[in-house]
Amino acid sequence: MLYTTVFRRFTAIQRSVRACALSQISLPALFVALATDASAQQSGPAIRLDTIEVQGTREQALGPVNGYVATRSATGSKTDTPLIEVPQTVNVVTADQIRAQGAQSVSESLRYTAGVRGETYGAASQFDSYTQIRGFKGDLFLDGLRLPDGAATADWTTSVVEPYGLERVEVLKGPSSVLYGQSGPGGLVNMVSKRPTATPLREIQLQTGSFGRLQGAFDLSGPIDPQGTFLYRLTGLARNSGTQTDFIDDDRLFIAPAFTWRPSADTTLTVMGQYLRERNGKTSFNYLPTSGTLHPNPVNGRLPWNRYAGEPGFDRFERDQGSIGYAFEHRFNDSLTFSQNLRYTQNDVYLRALNRNGELLADNRTLNRAAFRIDAAARAFTLDNRLEAKFGTGPLSHTALIGLDYRNEISQYDVGRGPAPSIQIFNPVYGAPVADPGINFQRKDAELRQLGFYAQDQIKLDRWIATFSGRYDIAETRTRTQTLTTNTLTRTSTTDRAFSGRAGLSYVFDNGIAPYVSVSTSFQPTAATDFSGAAFKPLTSRQYEAGVKYQPAWMNASLTAAVFDIRQDNTLTGDPNPAHPFAQVQLGEVSVRGFDVEARAQLTEGLGLIASYAFLDHEITKSSIATDIGKRLPGTPMHQGSLWADYAIQGGPFAGLSLGGGVRFVGSTYDTNNTVRIPSYTLVDATIGYDLGKLMPALNGAKLSVVAKNLFDRYYVSQCGNVPGCTLGSRRTVLATLSYRW
Repeated sequence: MLYTTVFRRFTAIQRSVRACALSQISLPALFVALATDASAQQSGPAIRLDTIEVQGTREQALGPVNGYVATRSATGSKTDTPLIEVPQTVNVVTADQIRAQGAQSVSESLRYTAGVRGETYGAASQFDSYTQIRGFKGDLFLDGLRLPDGAATADWTTSVVEPYGLERVEVLKGPSSVLYGQSGPGGLVNMVSKRPTATPLREIQLQTGSFGRLQGAFDLSGPIDPQGTFLYRLTGLARNSGTQTDFIDDDRLFIAPAFTWRPSADTTLTVMGQYLRERNGKTSFNYLPTSGTLHPNPVNGRLPWNRYAGEPGFDRFERDQGSIGYAFEHRFNDSLTFSQNLRYTQNDVYLRALNRNGELLADNRTLNRAAFRIDAAARAFTLDNRLEAKFGTGPLSHTALIGLDYRNEISQYDVGRGPAPSIQIFNPVYGAPVADPGINFQRKDAELRQLGFYAQDQIKLDRWIATFSGRYDIAETRTRTQTLTTNTLTRTSTTDRAFSGRAGLSYVFDNGIAPYVSVSTSFQPTAATDFSGAAFKPLTSRQYEAGVKYQPAWMNASLTAAVFDIRQDNTLTGDPNPAHPFAQVQLGEVSVRGFDVEARAQLTEGLGLIASYAFLDHEITKSSIATDIGKRLPGTPMHQGSLWADYAIQGGPFAGLSLGGGVRFVGSTYDTNNTVRIPSYTLVDATIGYDLGKLMPALNGAKLSVVAKNLFDRYYVSQCGNVPGCTLGSRRTVLATLSYRW
């Protein structure tokens, strides 16, 4: 009875939490006062009440979220801050959303996020690095530390993160170099790993579905000792599966151990590791001819979803990636905290495959092919030190942050090319002999070292919140490019120094509405070079953003709407020369203006909703090539929107049954030369599930769900490259998952 009384009182004062956060009353003090008051009403059994029980309901920036609505994040400020107080757009995809929508990659998890486009190269690509945010390539971070970006390896060594090992996926939009160093103007994706829990957590999962999929996963966590000084978590997954494309598999092994040591209430050390292994068929985007995909072939119609342009007896793809690191935190007192994050990552990729070489011949069915081989590797060491101080100066309260981060990435990229037999793509016969070309085309080695010093102050005056951030970067890049066909060697060495910053102002009304304005800049040195080995200039950008956020006290919901103006100098894009595969060139200036809006809500018990829309007006505004000016950015839609809703029946004979569905729209896009227009498409997803515990108590904790993505099997092209050829999108995929938690 006492617990019920306290819980009711806690619910009654939920609306006061935001006011307490802005005043001199701390939330822990509020909970202690609540428990003390309850204890005064009843003696004896009241001692069973522990304030930790009550505090545990408060969302943590790195912790799980119940449902779809997150209220706090560390991505936008590197401090545990309410999202409503961050003067930039931050969208959070929760683990519950990933499960409900059956996302099998980080790119898939972002399908319903405003202004974000993943899966650019279609279903055959197993890379998350081609995710666009506000028209620009998004940078990938894990637990606040940058992942290897494959800048010198044409993205082949970019890390792939298993979504089952994540607690949340967060998108910080706009230039963010001030806190994270090298990052682009559109924003970044920061993924938060699952960490050890103080309470036992056990889950096993079995999954089957389209393309012969068979997957098993487990997630185990809890305290090791009775005192909770030592905690553990072990997450793993094994998958054997085909894909919609013949001879391309999606097999994976993933294991992620984590260990936490809490020697005192003020000190925490969490060690986290990951290993991912893949041995699949060709996975180099499976380009198909434009005639037969984007346009029906005049003789043979359209190519089917499963058509494969490679040679299964020759093609191979192997990926091994592993990382080890830690997150350390020590609180000296209530005002001063030191944190340090460190990680070492090693990625290796071996690829041998055939790719189409040009368009169809005059007979409308013969496709020329070429063999290529890639040996790529990346080694990255990243370190971030932060000192956070909370203090007051007169009527102002401050959360100040000073930090120093360091990154060293060494990458290697060896390429070979050779002849290969053609294929009748509309009636393929596989088995032709192909010689391994070896490494005969190009070798490239690169090293990027970056040291950054940054400071931030979040200042509160009543309901006003001002955020000022500044950073100074020193970046050194060294590259060595050997063109084997001409036996030429090019070396480059550059040192760049730059200042980046952010200034923002917010006002939080009592009703949960918070308008804000901000300006931010970014500095992005790159180890990439052009085809000849010449170094690129650093990419720089700035963004003006104004918006409003809304978190009503009377409902578990959030709304973020923003207008923005982004300009980037020295933008990189694909080299239009067909003799320079995977190479890049540098443009002058590009501009993206627009707005995006995203709403999330748990409208009633069991009813969740996600809605988003984005408009992007984008063009090349400056270029050394006059005909480029005015062109649209490749692969970037002007309009994009989505709507998702699901409902779990709470009572009656159908209690435990859940139904849901969503609609995704992606507007038309263009290739690099703006000569090929890729039509818009609309896709429908659906899900149905049942809580088996409602059927009988013995099955409590067991759930069965079925997810269908692209329910109506809509045929669509995801993009067409600067060299003629297109990639198909993801066809209908049905997955059935049985999970059990205890």
